[in-house]
Amino acid sequence: MKRKRLTAILSSILLVVMLVSGCSETKNAPTQDGSTVSQPQGKVELTAGMRGSGNESTATIVTDEFNEKQSDIKVNYEVYGDNYTDVVKLAFASNEMPDYFSVATIGDLKQYVDAGYLAPLDDYISDEFREKINPSALAQYTYDGKVYGIADSARFIRLYYNRDLFEKSGLDPNQPPKTLEEMLTFAKQITEAGKGEYFGFGLPIKSGSTWERNIDNIAILSGLTGPWAFDYTTGRFDFAKQTPIIEYFHELYASGSIMPGSESMDIEMVRANFATDKIAMYFDGNWMINGYNNEIEAAKNLNYDTALVPIFDGQKRAKDYLTMDSGLAVSINSKHIAEAVKAIEYTTLNLYDASMNKYPDRIAPAFSLVEEVNVRINSMDEVKSTKGMSGIKDMENLSSFPVVPSQKITLEGDSREVVYPILVIEGKDIEKELQKLSDSYNAALDKAIEQGVLDESDLKPEGFDYYTR
Repeated sequence: MKRKRLTAILSSILLVVMLVSGCSETKNAPTQDGSTVSQPQGKVELTAGMRGSGNESTATIVTDEFNEKQSDIKVNYEVYGDNYTDVVKLAFASNEMPDYFSVATIGDLKQYVDAGYLAPLDDYISDEFREKINPSALAQYTYDGKVYGIADSARFIRLYYNRDLFEKSGLDPNQPPKTLEEMLTFAKQITEAGKGEYFGFGLPIKSGSTWERNIDNIAILSGLTGPWAFDYTTGRFDFAKQTPIIEYFHELYASGSIMPGSESMDIEMVRANFATDKIAMYFDGNWMINGYNNEIEAAKNLNYDTALVPIFDGQKRAKDYLTMDSGLAVSINSKHIAEAVKAIEYTTLNLYDASMNKYPDRIAPAFSLVEEVNVRINSMDEVKSTKGMSGIKDMENLSSFPVVPSQKITLEGDSREVVYPILVIEGKDIEKELQKLSDSYNAALDKAIEQGVLDESDLKPEGFDYYTR
């Protein structure tokens, strides 16, 4: 009798389990080995890896808001600084990838896709999102015809300068340098006035992104080359065209006007020294206005402003460099790809509004890929007059490039991240070393064309001009 009763109970439990399993909606997602994993719908927890300069940022704020506004998904995130790329690669190597994470460039994306780390997102992106977002947000992270990431904001570079250090050094804080020659003169004057307490310029030689922020921006604004010394008028890499800019930074370095220790500095170290009145000038992205005004505690008393990146005296100014090199991608091994994309969509659409919702007294401009957001926020009087906006107001001369070939080639030999620091520090054999770079990059370019990774029509657009592109 007891046995019959136990059998009946077990049968009932099995029936309930079968009914629950049958009614539970699931969605299969591909994994790295090509198999599928079942994704139960409902309350799920996601892990996210984020790049940032502090414990709280626009990305963390919008993620917190996402967690608060709905009950189906919770995102647990970790924030990393300039060593972010190394952290992500370590996570890949140890098979402990977050569900989604920040991706800096299409170059990183290409490596991750080729390694089998990323999930294609085309089937998960909603029609509503596609209608609101700038199409470039998806095109920027499309590889081999599939979308592997979503750009979250528009980015460009400006000169950041410390108004107090200008004044202490006998310079007019309302007159930042307009030419590179002026910037060198100012840097020397500030360094001399600082007597070892502060310096004219900050150059994070350790950071790979330094050369895009500094060398490339000047080359683009001067109509010499595009990013990574690629010349869209010839369809070839031509590093020799950046010779005068490298010589300029060597002179800046040799004059002692760059803060000592720059050889081992990354961008976070330069930002920390700028925030604490140790560095008077450096180049950085538009997003750091919000960092200095609202996020970095050490910068609360920083008296700074921004200006357009200077070019050589007498040089005609070309269009500025607009990038979308900040985006989010999803791990191929995530069991919750659909939910991760939902979180990413919310992040992209609400990146700037979330910060204003949490801190109404914090005023920050918007650099959204949703035009309606930019118009609404940046037209506010308090935004127009916020600290650091002088060089940001001019956003009409911004333009991106159709393709950045350096991000889609496989290079054999030393990259410019290896060569440029040596040239800036030592100032020797510049033309010879730049020719070697051109040869190796163009060899990789020819292979990429042969393999169909790049289309020659994208490399040399008809009628291309750096001044009207």
